[in-house]
Amino acid sequence: MEFLMRQRRRFQATQALQMGRAVVGLSGMILVGTSLAQPEQWLEYHTTPEPQGYRWLELSTNAPPGVPLPKLQTTAYYGRWTNGLEDAGGRWFCLDRSRRSGPCDRIFFDANGNGRLDDETPVTANRRDENMAYFEAVKVVFKGEDGPISYHLLARYFQFDKEDARLLVGAGGEYGGNVILGDKKRRIRLVDNTVNGTFNDVGTDPDASDRITIEGEQGFSRYLGRYVEVDGRLLQLEVARDGAFLKVKPAEGVTFGTVRVPETISEFTAVGEMGHFIRKPDQGQFKLPVGKYRAYAWEIGRKDDKGAGWKLSAYSAGPAGDFTVESSQATPLSVGEPVYAAVEVVEAKRDLQFSLRLLGQLGESIQILRGTERPRAPQLQVAGDGFQATRNFEYG
Repeated sequence: MEFLMRQRRRFQATQALQMGRAVVGLSGMILVGTSLAQPEQWLEYHTTPEPQGYRWLELSTNAPPGVPLPKLQTTAYYGRWTNGLEDAGGRWFCLDRSRRSGPCDRIFFDANGNGRLDDETPVTANRRDENMAYFEAVKVVFKGEDGPISYHLLARYFQFDKEDARLLVGAGGEYGGNVILGDKKRRIRLVDNTVNGTFNDVGTDPDASDRITIEGEQGFSRYLGRYVEVDGRLLQLEVARDGAFLKVKPAEGVTFGTVRVPETISEFTAVGEMGHFIRKPDQGQFKLPVGKYRAYAWEIGRKDDKGAGWKLSAYSAGPAGDFTVESSQATPLSVGEPVYAAVEVVEAKRDLQFSLRLLGQLGESIQILRGTERPRAPQLQVAGDGFQATRNFEYG
């Protein structure tokens, strides 16, 4: 039933697309014809062997009240996976062991959403060791407007020493297909990066946004936003909540603002509700659609006295990198140099463990490359009370 209903809507959307393209051909007005048509371009759902996106789920040894349970070990864990397709608050699950010891290697998941776990067949781990268990895909079914919607979760269980048990989940499926972007057909993929069952999440926080991958000669992957740039053209993008289709048309009436960065910045990346944009500043300035963003990454390139190329790059600024672009005035950003070295010390038994991080002005992580390789790691010298030692830091 799910396949037949979606095939019917796919046929209707294809008919509309053909009619819209005919209008374009007769009138010769590409932008107007495409804008008027804007049909649903349908995609196919595929399972994936590796998780797409990731999300940690909280576990508890307290059983959920009012939820019928299967027969379990006394050491079972319980949790709830929240999603964006239901108003009930989420789906319960429990983790159990097939043996008295070792990791939890069975998961009971409320796949049909009836609020029970005693009627579910457990999904078993296909790989495990003394601390981890990797589960087969958990199939989840939602009620959609056109029938049932399938979704898959890939779960990983972790518990080291006496630490609390943790469950990492990733999307086990994605939508993909050939769609018309601008005036060219390309293959795209939609990824539920937030692992909440929906494929149209956008925001200034990249971890709270889903992703679109556009394949081809100049393929790329971007966080979702209202717009996407393809072949130098700004397109307006609308993605279905469940990921089954999208709509694309040329962006019209977009208001831009100016962003100002130091002239040493050779490349800057911003992520926000308007989209994921990569800019190469001209004399420290570039344009973005008016809206809220986060400084996602930046680069500085230089050459030393021997002609070798060096690159200073930054990523993961966090909320300190949030900024707003306005049309009335330029938005200045404090990014680039100077960068700072942060040394952390952890006491472990009789040893002291030192770690070194390079940070930017917004707290972003910094990486330095000489050509395509990392330079030799810095050294640490410790001295005091007749003691002196030199140690090398290591990457990773």
